[in-house]
Amino acid sequence: MFSIDACITRLYHCAAIGTQDYRRRALTELAQVIDFDGALWGTGRLDSEEFHSVDILGVDEKYPADLARSKSINPFYNALKAAPGKVIELSEVTDDKAFYRSDIYKTFFSKYGVERVMGSVLPDESTGIVSLVSLYRFDRNRPFSQDDKQALQRIMHHLVSAASHAYFLHLNQQKQFGNKSAMAICDKHGLFFEVQPRFMEIINQYYPTASRGRLPFDIIEGQTSLLSDRLRINNNILGDLICVSIWETSPLDLLSARELEVVQAITRGLSFKQAARKIGVAPSTVSNHLYRVYRKLNISSRSELALIVSAE
Repeated sequence: MFSIDACITRLYHCAAIGTQDYRRRALTELAQVIDFDGALWGTGRLDSEEFHSVDILGVDEKYPADLARSKSINPFYNALKAAPGKVIELSEVTDDKAFYRSDIYKTFFSKYGVERVMGSVLPDESTGIVSLVSLYRFDRNRPFSQDDKQALQRIMHHLVSAASHAYFLHLNQQKQFGNKSAMAICDKHGLFFEVQPRFMEIINQYYPTASRGRLPFDIIEGQTSLLSDRLRINNNILGDLICVSIWETSPLDLLSARELEVVQAITRGLSFKQAARKIGVAPSTVSNHLYRVYRKLNISSRSELALIVSAE
């Protein structure tokens, strides 16, 4: 068995590999510290009856949907909601005798062979996203111990943090808009799955009355567009999800793609002829583009242009 610190380190190593199947790999790493027979990692909202995304290990594929439908009569889930961030073992909620006679055990847990349960709900207040991690044992005579609880308590935050790290480490490598943009992963309805802190800072600044947990504007798929005179967004499709990049506009956002090419060439010290050769146009075209750039930015020299570019 790994130490807790070694497990945490390996979680971030897994995140660096990529997003594909990350959460199942993370649960497998967790199994090196806590002995369990099955696990579920679901992401959603407290006010939703469904998980937005879910990964399982060692349980039937129908288990997550049945679990979501049983929320209203599940005392364990209600206890987790009442104590966010705290790891709870089922016997702390209801004693064994009452649990094994209960409707939730007879109609749900026993159906999947679940005899012991331990888990935690970790909410993100700024986004409304809730992560639920539940661990299961199929042997009634093997309850989770206090050491198991303490291990999950230490690791829980890192499970969720490394998952977000995996998403955005991968996406940052493909970033089209430089360091000025911030990103969020949403579904087609605008519900958040993963959100960078800077993204929420921008949303809270420009949409202070927005509903928590979702975008305050409609998604226009596959387009870069202005939200206001200060904000611009771009959307990229990621399977069933959408990566939304948002950034505050700058003077350079007024320029066309060709004008930006000219600006980049000129501010790197190239002459009109060198810039023209690099871009594949005539020197006179470079001159004309640069004239339009000066007019749009209300400047009159290369030194002023360089100052604007260096400020980006």
